[in-house]
Amino acid sequence: MNERTLEILEYSRVRETIAGYCMSEEGKAALLLRVPATDPDAVLAAKKLSRAWAAALISESPPDFRAWQPAGHFLSRLKVEGASLVLDEFYALAQLSDSVGRMRAWAENRSRSLASGKRDSLSSAEPNSATEPNSADWPLVSRALSLPDLSIPHAEISRIVDTSGELRDLPELKEIKTGIKSIRNDIERLVSRYLSDDTYKNMLQSTLPTIRDGRQVISVRANFRGRIRGIVHEVSQSGQTMYLEPEDVVDRNNDLVAEEHRLSREVARILRELTAKLSPFYEDFSTALDLMVSLDCAGAGARWGAAHRCVFAEDRDPVRDADRSALELRQARHPLLGSKAVPIDLVLTPSGRMVIITGPNTGGKTVSLKTVALFALLNQSGWPVPATEPTVFPVFDSIGCDIGDEQSLDQSLSTFSGHMKNIARILDSATERSLVLLDELGSGTDPQEGSAIAMAVLDRLLEKNALVLVTTHHGILKNYGYTHSACINASVDFDQNTLSPTYRILMGVPGESHALDIAARNGLDPAIVEQARTYLVEERADVSALIRGLTDKHEELSRFEQEKKSEERLLREKRRKTDLKELQLKQKELELREQGFRRMETFLSDSRKQLENLVREIREGELNRDKTLQVKNWIADLGATVDAEYADLLAARSETASLADAYQEEQTSLAAEAARAADADRTASAGKGGRRKASPGASRPNPRTEIVPELAPGVEVYVGPSRRRGTIVRAAKKHSWIVLVDSLRITCAADSLQAVPVSGGERKVTVEIRTDLSGDDRPAFELRLLGMRHDEAVKALERQLDLAAMKGLKEFSVVHGKGHGILQEAVASILKRSPVVKSWAFARPEEGGTGKTLVTLE
Repeated sequence: MNERTLEILEYSRVRETIAGYCMSEEGKAALLLRVPATDPDAVLAAKKLSRAWAAALISESPPDFRAWQPAGHFLSRLKVEGASLVLDEFYALAQLSDSVGRMRAWAENRSRSLASGKRDSLSSAEPNSATEPNSADWPLVSRALSLPDLSIPHAEISRIVDTSGELRDLPELKEIKTGIKSIRNDIERLVSRYLSDDTYKNMLQSTLPTIRDGRQVISVRANFRGRIRGIVHEVSQSGQTMYLEPEDVVDRNNDLVAEEHRLSREVARILRELTAKLSPFYEDFSTALDLMVSLDCAGAGARWGAAHRCVFAEDRDPVRDADRSALELRQARHPLLGSKAVPIDLVLTPSGRMVIITGPNTGGKTVSLKTVALFALLNQSGWPVPATEPTVFPVFDSIGCDIGDEQSLDQSLSTFSGHMKNIARILDSATERSLVLLDELGSGTDPQEGSAIAMAVLDRLLEKNALVLVTTHHGILKNYGYTHSACINASVDFDQNTLSPTYRILMGVPGESHALDIAARNGLDPAIVEQARTYLVEERADVSALIRGLTDKHEELSRFEQEKKSEERLLREKRRKTDLKELQLKQKELELREQGFRRMETFLSDSRKQLENLVREIREGELNRDKTLQVKNWIADLGATVDAEYADLLAARSETASLADAYQEEQTSLAAEAARAADADRTASAGKGGRRKASPGASRPNPRTEIVPELAPGVEVYVGPSRRRGTIVRAAKKHSWIVLVDSLRITCAADSLQAVPVSGGERKVTVEIRTDLSGDDRPAFELRLLGMRHDEAVKALERQLDLAAMKGLKEFSVVHGKGHGILQEAVASILKRSPVVKSWAFARPEEGGTGKTLVTLE
């Protein structure tokens, strides 16, 4: 990008603000060097990483990204044989490796979480299918997983350096430090003897010890020189005080110096050896540093975007997507204006390549131009923009700006000459992928000639098919916008009541300069303003009136649009409430079904026990009239109990139906409101076109003839208000039938059944009633078929499916082994044709792999 363009658009100021969101100094330094890219792939990659950061920051477990001290300036010394890093540099590497470890740990945990979710989502798909995790933060996770493992060098550094950057109390240093402490105690004891002895009291200038040249000395009055034997290190400027090291202290001070030198040599040896141990990890440190800096820069953009309510612009190729709008800004706010920024909307039509903005001075035309161009720069830097969705930007190969005063005294250029020189450079480099911004085109010279030059420049830019935004006060350019299909007129709004601009962009309507109104508001003599109005030609006044009319119409349409948006919001809220009611209805239905299953299970179990008792009594004794009558009575009681259970079920379903009716009423009301809104939009066209004719096929009968069969064994029926589907098994007592519903036989009144209509022709129905299931049987959570013959395995699996459907078991597993695949194929064949099976898949490798199948029922 041209440096002059970046300077005009104040890109560096925004970049500096974003850099402040970096966690590390090296990340900040790298971001301050960033310039917008022109390669679409590079822009897409940068935005994907920054967008992934934005998603991760608002997740339940955001990345634990830590800062570190700068390390890049000394890292290369790890490659130098015999070199040694200093303690602060090791501390910086410890911080870097710790931050890398935290990011890797976060990425590994997140990757495991995504992999677990992926397995759940693929449970009904092919067992071996593999796709990249569909998660917004995956690009960040993937990048963090590529960080080198620095746990070994981090452990080596942590053994020597503590978390505050200080050298640890190592065993090899402890002996030396103990000796130094002992010597210092000896020195303090010897010096204290001189300071506390009354013999020397009058000789001392001070009773406090002091340090000279790193050695403890005492301050002695000059006139007592020679009374205390020792070495004089310094004399005060007045000559009245000598700083003397007593003779018996000299030896211990010498010992102290020797031990401290020994300690320094030992520390240097330890640091040198540690440097040698870290040398093989130079490439890992270098790679990690580069990756962490790039992650820090991307994270800064995401954090800045979150703080300023930004969105990521949708990418759109201006050439490949020529049938779609190339540029869309919605509620765009200039990032440097803060709370003073007035949001603007600027949306091009699919064929639009040029926007000509007119309107009053200080109305925001130039700010609008700068906002569009600055957003393009931010987008191509991989950062979000302060706007709302959907905001659309292409990736431009160049951005040409002619904004501001181009006058130059050094180069003897007038304002007009400066503009022409700049525009000539822009025209030379413009392509169909360029963005061109021209502020006050044609100004600075004769209006007629300036307008002619302006139109010729715009002609050339249209030939190049560049994307162009122009501001002007020339009225002839407004006509230019109307006579070229690729041009769109726009204006900055002006409040006629306050005679001040509102800074809003009105697309499709040219604007007036309002120079006379602004002059009057800024204190120009009203008489002068009125005189100026008389000089305006009548034709100009007519055009101004036309423009004002268009502006009023645009405002009316804007108000209508806002009203429609409000109605849409209300409809969405009502739809949300009805969706909630629907959810509550489904939950209630599920609860009732579960209650019914539990009650029916208990009923079947009790009935089975009673039947077994009756059968046992019959077998043990002779079959006589009393026992036969007892069995008949039991069967009658059983039917009555079933009828009572069914009545309770009907009552529960009635409650569910009430909820459903309330939901349906709400849906009908919602649809009616939507229809009324649609009718309002079609009122005008309906008045012109008259009443529509009925569709030729509206009253056409269904060509298929449906026959409702009479109730008889084998006929499929709907049962009760819930319309559960079942099959009639046989007739029961008067006006009732035994019906098979979901593997259960229940007695139903004839008036509660409705035969299922069938297509014309005979229909044969085969009813299979299983007699090998009882109320006490339970489906297995894991069905093991190993060791069974083919027919045994088939029967066992079919029985398992029936029991699971009856008892409400939704998931179970089948262990069939691998072997030659015979049982595996049989299981797959049964599951494929079973109507109660929703999905199935092989287990994970650690849980059995292809030798075990996980089954999910409807």
